[in-house]
Amino acid sequence: MKQGQTVVTKENLLQWIVDYRWMIESIEEARQPVANVDNNSYIGAKTAMYGIEATLPKASGGTSDSVFSEVQRHVYSLNYRIKEYEQKIEEVQKRILFVEGDREVEVLHRLLDGDSMRAIGKHMQLSSTTIIRTRDCIVKQMLKGD
Repeated sequence: MKQGQTVVTKENLLQWIVDYRWMIESIEEARQPVANVDNNSYIGAKTAMYGIEATLPKASGGTSDSVFSEVQRHVYSLNYRIKEYEQKIEEVQKRILFVEGDREVEVLHRLLDGDSMRAIGKHMQLSSTTIIRTRDCIVKQMLKGD
């Protein structure tokens, strides 16, 4: 198994299906501020390329700014979590094709949309116990693809 790869077990896959909607929303939210910044602007000091400023000595070493360090830590941890979410989402998405049966496909897509067992059962006019059994069947089908 490669470094950074996640282990796919029944419990993991079931949890990823339940968490799918909020992981997608977290990725969208994390990417939003980056999408709004144009490439030529960023916060921080810029190095002069022309004029008298270009001849002056440049700063060496790192910054001791605690706020900057905190921002760096936050960005690093956010990027790490986003990569983890993307791996989990990718695992679920590539296994969707293994799900067979109209009922199973409908339940799976509703679970991925974040619907509760009760809401799915009400929509499909089935008991929540039947939905749970269907969900377990979905997970078995998705794991057979390994």
